Amino acid sequence: MDYHVLRKTDSRWLAAATEIYNADWKAAKYLASKMIGDEFDDWEGIVVAEDTDRIVGFCSFVNKDIVDLVYSPYIAIVYVDPNFRGNGISKELVKIAENQLLKVRFQSIYIVTQHVGLYEKLGYSQIDEAEDKFGRIMRVLEKNF
Repeated sequence: MDYHVLRKTDSRWLAAATEIYNADWKAAKYLASKMIGDEFDDWEGIVVAEDTDRIVGFCSFVNKDIVDLVYSPYIAIVYVDPNFRGNGISKELVKIAENQLLKVRFQSIYIVTQHVGLYEKLGYSQIDEAEDKFGRIMRVLEKNF
């Protein structure tokens, strides 16, 4: 498995957005549209996991997520192709995104999710709940470094 960090200035950005758009998850289309629409700041980006030149997992690291709260930054839209789940890919994606955010000198990182247990294994704890822009109640998790 190869992992790559991409930012909007990378030559592979739009190709990655197209591939992400074709993933079998609504949030992937949302992420791809933000990538194509140039809605990323310079320090924000995505992490992709590739298997034989095909994206099989991804996540983003961004200033704002789908909730309107004062927390920042977020690791968002963590996805692994169902055929590749159970191999620690999501853990590696999150770890790489965390490292990118630490380089920008953030001391706390947030994740918005409905999942219970997945991110807790990576050191995150629930600190809040909030309604997202789609009307769902989401858990807000935090990890301090």
